[in-house]
Parts: sequence; structure tokens; C-alpha cells
Amino acid sequence: MRNIYSWLRWLPAITLMLLLFLSSSQTYQEQTLVPNIEKSTSEQWIADFFGKFSFTYGGHEISVESVGGASFIEFFIRKAAHFFCYALLAALFIFALMGRMPNDKKRSLSGKKLGSLLLYSILLSFLYACSDELHQSLTPGRTAMVQDVLLDTIGATCGGVFTILLIRWRSRRW
Repeated sequence: MRNIYSWLRWLPAITLMLLLFLSSSQTYQEQTLVPNIEKSTSEQWIADFFGKFSFTYGGHEISVESVGGASFIEFFIRKAAHFFCYALLAALFIFALMGRMPNDKKRSLSGKKLGSLLLYSILLSFLYACSDELHQSLTPGRTAMVQDVLLDTIGATCGGVFTILLIRWRSRRW
């Protein structure tokens, strides 16, 4: 029974990976937020507020002037989604990896064990980010970007560190 429970702990991570896979299977036109952003805000307001910001991402200039106001806002929404989805994925990997430990060991996790959990969760997240970008490159109208893998890995690192800190905080309360 315990073995089944440890495998069930992987379901949340697998579910999130499936959702990310399905998202990467959609063309840009199927998932664009630009029409909704255009309906809910004015181009002028975006230009007034963000018009001075300009930077390069993936070899392309990102600014209100170069991509348009709604696309500029959508860029940040999409990149925030990358960051937070992979932060959650790393946390779910830690949850799954801890399922193989007996309860008494969970309560007395050493810094070394927590560090290993963190590294494994970041590595798994990085590998999945690479495979997801590869899959995305096979989707019409989508491109794979090394910068997105980097952003995903940074998100996974932040999510993993947060989860490890939460585990340490909770273990001190037991």
C-alpha cells in the first residue's frame, strides 16, 4: 500500500507536465491573449505607461513601439506563466520525491538531503523544460527558445528553494 501511495504522489507533477505539453501543442493563434488585452485596456494607456521600456529577448526587440501595446503586455503574462509553472513543477517534484521516504525521515531531513531534493527537482524541471521547448519547436507557428528554458529553470530554482524553506520551517514546528 505504501508503494502505491509513493507513486500517487507523482500524479500532480505528471498532471502539470501534461498541461504544459498540451499548451505547447497549441499554435500561437490558438492561445494568444492579445484580443482580450485589447478589449480590456487602451493602446494609449499602455503606450503612456510602458512606452519608454525596451529590451531584447531572444534576439528580438521587445517594446510597445516594436510589438504593440497588447503584445507587450502579453509577453510579460506569458513569461510569468513560464516562471510560475516551473516553480510549481519543482515544488511538485520535491513532493513526489519525498514520497519514497518514511515519515520519521521526513521529519529529520538534513540539509544534505534537502539539498539533494532541491537539485533533483531543478534537474528534472530543466530536462522537462528542454523537452517542452523541443516539442514546441515542432508545433506550427511556435519556436523553441533557450531563453525560455533559462527562465523555466530560474522559476524551478525559486519554487524549489521556497519549498525546501517551507519544509524546514514546518519540520521545526513538529
